[in-house]
Amino acid sequence: MKYILAVLDFVLGLALLAATTSFASAQAGSPTPKQAATVQLGTTEDEAAIRAIINHWQQTWENFDASVLAGDYSDDADWLNAFGVRLKGAAKIVNFVSTVVKRPNVQGRHTTWGEPTIRFVRSDVALAYGDYSTVGHKTPNGQEMPERKTHSTWLLTKDGGRWRIASQVISDDNAAAVTTAK
Repeated sequence: MKYILAVLDFVLGLALLAATTSFASAQAGSPTPKQAATVQLGTTEDEAAIRAIINHWQQTWENFDASVLAGDYSDDADWLNAFGVRLKGAAKIVNFVSTVVKRPNVQGRHTTWGEPTIRFVRSDVALAYGDYSTVGHKTPNGQEMPERKTHSTWLLTKDGGRWRIASQVISDDNAAAVTTAK
């Protein structure tokens, strides 16, 4: 009996030692709240790469050429525009935008672009948000639309050292809903 108790005592001691070591090493890898506040999630190069992608969106609409978007979306990217068009995949998104910017009803418009905001969620995940307003956009039948106040949100991921859009959602203010809500 003494032998069994000694073995159990030894095994419990090893288990306690293993648990303590595991806990200590897990704690050593986790930053303290003070350290976490000073961890930089994105570099200036990361931010510049993301701004370049957002600028490609602007260039597409200014030059009526979506080819600049090639490579900006991940192969399985999700995309939703303000008119309810939902697409999946880089090729479909770029192809659709390419046809839209060639339409005569969008080529006479003027857009004022706001400065985008970028927030790093992790070192390889970022959110970007931009506002812009457009006048002169017409419906497909040629009727001029009221000024559009548009918002775009991009979810970007960094894979293999390259930033790409994983998801983009474009929305417009709904003036009728805002007026009704007041």
